[in-house]
Amino acid sequence: MKKLVVSFVLFISLISASFAENFFAHRFFEIKVDVPVNVSNNLIGLTDVLQESVVIDLPQMADNIKFVGAAIKANAAPSVSINLDIPRGLIFGLQVGAEADVGVGLSKDLFEFLGHGTTNMGNDFTMKTSNTYADLFATVAVKGGWNFKQSSISFTGTAFSSLVHFDAGNTFARVYINEQENTFGYEANLDAKLYSAARTEDLSNVNTIVNAIKSNSGFDITGNYERDLFRFLSVGATARIPIVPSKLSTLYSVRTDTPYGGSISIDQLLGTDSENEGGDTREEEEGSTTTTEEKKDLLGEPEILAQPYSIHRPMKIGVSADFHPFGTLLTTTGYLGLGFRHPFAAAINKSTGGVDETQVYVDYSIAGRLSLWNILSLTLSHSYLDEIFKNELALALNIRLVEVDAGVSFQSPSFTKSFTGAGVGAFVTVCVGF
Repeated sequence: MKKLVVSFVLFISLISASFAENFFAHRFFEIKVDVPVNVSNNLIGLTDVLQESVVIDLPQMADNIKFVGAAIKANAAPSVSINLDIPRGLIFGLQVGAEADVGVGLSKDLFEFLGHGTTNMGNDFTMKTSNTYADLFATVAVKGGWNFKQSSISFTGTAFSSLVHFDAGNTFARVYINEQENTFGYEANLDAKLYSAARTEDLSNVNTIVNAIKSNSGFDITGNYERDLFRFLSVGATARIPIVPSKLSTLYSVRTDTPYGGSISIDQLLGTDSENEGGDTREEEEGSTTTTEEKKDLLGEPEILAQPYSIHRPMKIGVSADFHPFGTLLTTTGYLGLGFRHPFAAAINKSTGGVDETQVYVDYSIAGRLSLWNILSLTLSHSYLDEIFKNELALALNIRLVEVDAGVSFQSPSFTKSFTGAGVGAFVTVCVGF
């Protein structure tokens, strides 16, 4: 009988949590601190190294990335915000934050060579950089909108300043064998550009950063619309539209005007040349295509650009849906959209002969959230956002005045590697309000 009573009370409590809005469901005012950090790769996962006998299978690694090459990603987006959200009333918010995003990509040829030697490649292979970039933004955002009975609409205007933008374009290394001359040849070219809001040595000065933010700020606007179609289904749409680009006036070039190269006699390399019986290996002078003057120019001095380099934050558009047949007890959410990194790059830098750096990718996510009275919540999600597959577990403890959310994730640019711990991410969010 006692077990029956306890079971009945528990059942009634769950039903009440499922179909009733409660005290913990919504804060009207809050101050929020959010710190997410993510690092990932598509080469090696935690499951590959957390073994009694660690074996790095280079042939298998080469096969795993044979279509996309190697990719390493890292990003962080700490922020502090103040929000007012009144039911059937005003939406208002202020946010200050920073966004850092880094990507390094290498073509598959290097790993093909390490894993399979020259058996699959012949006597010539080239390793190139791909999708190699770095961006650092400082942001200040103002949000305004209104909650209606069954819908809400809001707009967020964000002033952003690009502090650093890095791009490695035509960078490659080539190794080949010339069978006719019996030589081992190599060729390399370095072409990287670092755009900065000020000289890099001055970026540690707070006043310099503040002045740079004031002088080179860009602007974009984000619109968000949500509507309850039914009691158990809500839909939404969001879009971030670039308006004014941020401008960077200082350029550091790391480059070679012509590819650096040379060749080495295979006989000398193997110590079989009759003229080189001592085994000395000498680089052929005539094989080099780099002059002394060009070598001096490898690391360029900072250049103040007459026409600054222009850059936007990523452009985003997407739609979402929330399915919650049991009230707040169980919610399933989904999102599908498109992302555009460095949108309109060629157009806004046309006067300076800018290269089209724009990259388009699909974003999606699906998540399930289990919540008990909106006090304790567990969320499991899988997503592909900003070209990263992520599998995340998040917990939230909400006692109305204070809420703490924390989560960890396995992630990777590779779908299969995202389940092996090839990358890890974590976030902590703390909200204080009423």
